[in-house]
Amino acid sequence: MIKKMPRSLFLGCVLTSLVIGPFFDFARGGAPSTLQSVKREVFATLATDCTIYAAANGKEANDGTKHADGTIYPKTLYGAAASTVPGSVVCLLGGRYDLPYAFVPPSGGSSSSWITYKNYGDGDVLLVWTGGFTAAPMINILSTAASPTSYLQFMGLTLDGQGTALDGFFCKGTSSVRFYGNVISNTGGSGIGTQNCDYVTADHNIIAHNGYIPAGADPNIAQYYSWTSGISFNLNQCSSSYDGLHLIISNNIVVGEVDQSPNHTDVNGRHTDGGGIILDYDTDTAPPAVSCPYPPGALIANNIVYGNGGQCITANQVSNFWVVNNTCYKNDLDLSAEPSIGEFDSQNSTNGHFVNNIGVAWQPTHPAYVQAGTNSNVYYFKNLYFGSSCSFACSDATQWFSGDPLLANTPYFDGAASADGQYKTARPPSEGTPTDHDSAARRCSSMVPTCGIVSGFGLVSSNSPAYNTGIDPTTDSFLSARMSANLKAEMQSYIYADINGRTRTAGVNWDLGALAHKVD
Repeated sequence: MIKKMPRSLFLGCVLTSLVIGPFFDFARGGAPSTLQSVKREVFATLATDCTIYAAANGKEANDGTKHADGTIYPKTLYGAAASTVPGSVVCLLGGRYDLPYAFVPPSGGSSSSWITYKNYGDGDVLLVWTGGFTAAPMINILSTAASPTSYLQFMGLTLDGQGTALDGFFCKGTSSVRFYGNVISNTGGSGIGTQNCDYVTADHNIIAHNGYIPAGADPNIAQYYSWTSGISFNLNQCSSSYDGLHLIISNNIVVGEVDQSPNHTDVNGRHTDGGGIILDYDTDTAPPAVSCPYPPGALIANNIVYGNGGQCITANQVSNFWVVNNTCYKNDLDLSAEPSIGEFDSQNSTNGHFVNNIGVAWQPTHPAYVQAGTNSNVYYFKNLYFGSSCSFACSDATQWFSGDPLLANTPYFDGAASADGQYKTARPPSEGTPTDHDSAARRCSSMVPTCGIVSGFGLVSSNSPAYNTGIDPTTDSFLSARMSANLKAEMQSYIYADINGRTRTAGVNWDLGALAHKVD
């Protein structure tokens, strides 16, 4: 649904830096703490492309560079940001950076020279919200900044909203923004949210335990909280007629999201938020109305989404979208939501494609695949459902698989639970061993927290109905005819490897879901 956003509360980009402090630990057992976190520690290599250095104990008077003797003289994060020009690479040294206000990048890059904020590689870059319950996101990319803030990317950062930040990353009214390999937790809204943005990529991020409204919160401020999903692309714009991909949500893990706002349902009475991933409206009907004559091509691929309060993946009033090789496992845990919501949900949408997905329902009353409202030209190829039926005809045995996918090491959720709140204790994955920091995540060659840590959700046996039963949608005669050449080429660069970077080949190891089995 369309989320209301506060205006005056978004102002400010003052950063207070503390000395490097301890990192959060990832709890592996016992009752979880109220606020959850993921620990990544030191990466295999340090970044070598830095042009400006920042540190939690940096100084404004420093020049932000590495001198000939190898000594780094880092600026504060705000001081480093103020020094950026197109092509700048701001490397953040490991440590804890307190954010008392939303950090608003003051400058944008260009199509050939992006500005990058990234983890240097010497330890976790932990951005901690200390701004209280003020309806502000932690990092706010705005079209109303002093200069256009397009062409920005954020890589390998860990954001902790402390239960009071509105969102982790939020993009409003701009374009060309990328989020690679970040961990975002404990916000009152989304981990990554956009509104009126175009050309956005969210790849290899972990989004955990977001959407919660603190008890006793001021209702005048609380009205802006929750009412979203873990990754939410809302009021998607089309800033050009380019016929390739505009919106990419790939290789992410989303767990523990919920919608606790009073705005649980849209104007049609449908629950659309509190889940893992949502494409939410391709037009803005609020004055001044904005429409998209060329609906932006969207790809949702290789994501693992489990243990959320709402749906797994939702397409709500959008067009020209592709949902390919995702694993959805026991979402819809919020007992306050209507029982008919499902894992994969298409609502009032057109020209959609669901291909090679796994949907495991928490309860029989929550279908794995749902259509609501009026949908047209929405196609399903090679999808699996288990734990419930579909809410519409899924009888074509050549395109639908029904049965236990035999997934390894999956978390437990009680299908007979009468008490609400299983989403609260759904855990993020354990820490992994990322490799280097030299390039953006695509084949697990970067600081991507999802690479190498997905020990669960793979297939345990070749007896699984999901084993090597997927197709390459870019070569299928029907589906490929619905793609432009640009969209096809870009899609291949994402779906030809699984979430862990393993090569996926049709007829060899193209399994359903986000993971492909190893070929001996």
